[in-house]
Formats: sequence, structure tokens, C-alpha cells
Amino acid sequence: MHLSNLTSRAWWRSAGIRALYTAIAIGLPYVGGALISEIAWLTAASAAGLGFLASLATSLAGLPEAEGVDLPWWLAAIERVSKTFAQALAAGFLGATVLSDVSWSTVLQAAAIAALTSLLRLILATLPNDPTPTIVLTQSPETGTWSDAERAEQFARDAAIDRANAELDRRLAEH
Repeated sequence: MHLSNLTSRAWWRSAGIRALYTAIAIGLPYVGGALISEIAWLTAASAAGLGFLASLATSLAGLPEAEGVDLPWWLAAIERVSKTFAQALAAGFLGATVLSDVSWSTVLQAAAIAALTSLLRLILATLPNDPTPTIVLTQSPETGTWSDAERAEQFARDAAIDRANAELDRRLAEH
């Protein structure tokens, strides 16, 4: 347990963001596809709140992003998804006096959906911002045709080299 983290602004920022994502992932299965009037808001809010607190508590053990540790993606994903599953499972025990009071099918389903939500968020976070290259069309001054910027830049470089070679040939011919 790293209690020194409690004084670190970077740790609080990373832990808060992680806890917020966890709370959303845990509360989401309880909302599901139900009509708004049929949602058990107290259950969803309680589970999300408990997930938020559980995430902050588990973050005390260490956050790779706050400590500057660069874990392989697969290891970070396994850690995050398993923590989210365990936190959602614990949040599902809310209100149960004994284990027989727990609605296991609901709690396990909610924990699995929360874990999958966490995994999906991790996958989306690793995607490039804009995977499609921007194509800028330019008109060639010599031919008047349009081409993309990369070909236009290559054409301009080739033209500059040709002009330099022509100038060099001219100077050599003068001597």
C-alpha cells in the first residue's frame, strides 16, 4: 500500500479517472435496456458508488500510469478487467445479509458486463485518434492536373533536383 500516493496530484487524477470509468462500467449493467421508469436507480447508483470507492481503494496498491510504469497492453488489460469484475461482484453484494440473499445470476451478469465494458474502453483508448490520412489535393503548376499533396511534394522535390542538375550542367559547360 502506497500511502504516499495520497499527496500526489497525478495519483489522484489517475485514480479518479479510473474510479469514474469503473463506476460507469459497474452502473451500466443495472441500467441496461430497461425503460427509464423501470430502472432501479438506487441499486444502480449504490453499485456505481461502491465501485467508485472500491476502485480508489485498489488504486492505493499502485497505478502504473501515475508511477510512470509502462505495462504491456495485455497485462494492463488483464489487471484492469479483473479488478473491474471483482469490484462489480463486490458491489452486487450490496444489501445482502448472507450469501443466499445474493441474486447470483444478476450479480455475475452485471460483473461480466462491467468487465467487458472495461475491456471495450481499453480497446477504444488504444485506437489511433484518426486512422485515415488526410488527402490534400493540389494543382501542379506545370501540368495543371490535380494530385494529392504527397505526390505534389515529391514532384516539387524532383523538379528542384532537375533544376539544380540543369544549373550544374550549364556551369560545367561554361568552363
